[in-house]
Amino acid sequence: MENQRIRVTKRMLKEALVRLLEDKPLETVTVYEVCQSAEINRTTFYKYYGSPYDLMQDIEADFLHELEVNLQDKENLYSLQNILTYIDTHRDACRILLKSASANGFLEKVFSQSLITQHLEENISLEQSEVFRKYSKEFVIFGSYSIIRKWLLSDQPESPEEIARIINELVALF
Repeated sequence: MENQRIRVTKRMLKEALVRLLEDKPLETVTVYEVCQSAEINRTTFYKYYGSPYDLMQDIEADFLHELEVNLQDKENLYSLQNILTYIDTHRDACRILLKSASANGFLEKVFSQSLITQHLEENISLEQSEVFRKYSKEFVIFGSYSIIRKWLLSDQPESPEEIARIINELVALF
């Protein structure tokens, strides 16, 4: 268990990286810039992280953990609308993560969460062959991923309810 001082230090580093990512891609962010923005020395940075990429992975892991915890608190655990509402509530952070972590596949990590894939899989017809279900699952998951990515990066996004309705209607075609 981390003590309070370590949690505060890591939070400051994460906030500094997010601020930097608003203006530049992760590939160009240096440890020096993160430390300067967080007002923490480089030795402290290296005590917890090896690079800005490691720090980014920690930010992603925090988000994914919070998403899972948030979904478990809901009455309808597998509701796509709950997932999208959570993402919409954290839209700015998600956009930064999505733009900055394209190589890491942030949204793919979101979709690999068992709660999300289970919701999408539940809507694929069991009457179809195993091969059909296997490929349908990929189509549904990555099609939904593509829709949500476009929605997140949109300047005038639709509501989470509207996107959930669109995805659920498309999935129902299977």
